[in-house]
Amino acid sequence: MKTNKFLSIALIAFGALFLASCDDDDKVVPEPVVRGDKACRIESFVLKFESDSLIGDVYDYDKSIDVSYKSTQYRNIQSAYATVTLSEGATISPDPSVPMDYTQPISFTVTAKDGTTTRTYTTRPNEKVVQTYVKVSQFNSKTPTQLGAGTTSWMGISGNYLVLGTKVYDRLTLASVGDLNMTGVDGQICYLCNDAAGHLLAGVTSDGNFATAPSTIYCWKDGYDKAPIVLLGPSQGAIGGFISACGDIINGNGIVTAVGGRSDNGPHFCWRFEKGQMVQYYASLNTGFPSNDGSWAQMVSNSSESIEGPWFMWDAVGGGANVGSWTWDGTSAIRINTFQGTVGNGTNMWGNYTFGAIRAFNFNDTPYAIVFTTGWPNAYISIVDQTGNAILNAADATISATAGTYYPACTYIYNDADGCGYAYALVGGVEVRIWKLEIAEL
Repeated sequence: MKTNKFLSIALIAFGALFLASCDDDDKVVPEPVVRGDKACRIESFVLKFESDSLIGDVYDYDKSIDVSYKSTQYRNIQSAYATVTLSEGATISPDPSVPMDYTQPISFTVTAKDGTTTRTYTTRPNEKVVQTYVKVSQFNSKTPTQLGAGTTSWMGISGNYLVLGTKVYDRLTLASVGDLNMTGVDGQICYLCNDAAGHLLAGVTSDGNFATAPSTIYCWKDGYDKAPIVLLGPSQGAIGGFISACGDIINGNGIVTAVGGRSDNGPHFCWRFEKGQMVQYYASLNTGFPSNDGSWAQMVSNSSESIEGPWFMWDAVGGGANVGSWTWDGTSAIRINTFQGTVGNGTNMWGNYTFGAIRAFNFNDTPYAIVFTTGWPNAYISIVDQTGNAILNAADATISATAGTYYPACTYIYNDADGCGYAYALVGGVEVRIWKLEIAEL
């Protein structure tokens, strides 16, 4: 019994010693503080980017800097710079004031004042996923009288500038900057649009009527102040009206469309471009919706650089309009899913008059379209996705205007500087209005 008792006590003591040993192994032993000429610590680390910043958590025990960013900040920290506080007299490499991509780990070496003692810290990016939505808010507006733009009904983007007819303005402030270079243009503008890269296109005919033949499509590939090139035409076909462009038709891939005339099956011209050259024409873009009813107007617009789309259509009918979307393989019959608007009158609640326009685009990896329809006595602007869900309702974007006195025009451009999209609407002789699209947290 005595022997067993001593054995039990020994086992208990050994177990306690073992547990204590394990507990000590799990503890992080603090690093001794180094002072003086050998000190080489990052004391603080702050990332700076577009109108925002975030603090990195610096850990000495594993030489890491935790950079926890929200999903809404992802684009910004791909080109952010850091401000750091170091030990007295220490230096750091590479230079954190140079913009870098902090979605990837980056190592910084700190050298102490003595010039030999070093320590390397590595950033650890960590995305904090948050729920977001696309916020749409009115950004700017002016009347054509304030702008000196007259009653023009044509609108497009050229780089950082908005073009109304042949007058040019800063696309955000709407400050006047000059006139469109018309060198070599044979005729008058009958329609304007732009691709996603900000290349301005114009349909031109002899008298400015988009149904007049022949017609030519010009492109200001080098900016509004340089002479344009002939992109398509001249052609005896009616390709001057309701032009739309997507992608980058000069330096990448893109598509240009134009109404094909009055017909029971809604035909449209459709050209695919690669690096400024037309490489394919699609003869089968027929919406199946008549373009010889109502005011016979119809317009299609692609939200991507691919023929597959998604595509959007605005179609005039007596007393209103049809609006819908589809995807396509380039050859098969088009099957359009139409959807309801948010106006309290008119066919399918898209207004009760037959003038309108549509401009498709992609924002936050989602296809949308600006839909511009008319009524008595208002113009209605909506922004919808490919199911018809509105992120901007016509009730919140109504411009007072007497129907029948104008062709409504709309366009869109993405602004790299702030990661926001900008939607534009023009009621000739009445108002230019801009909405800002941004990704916001719920």
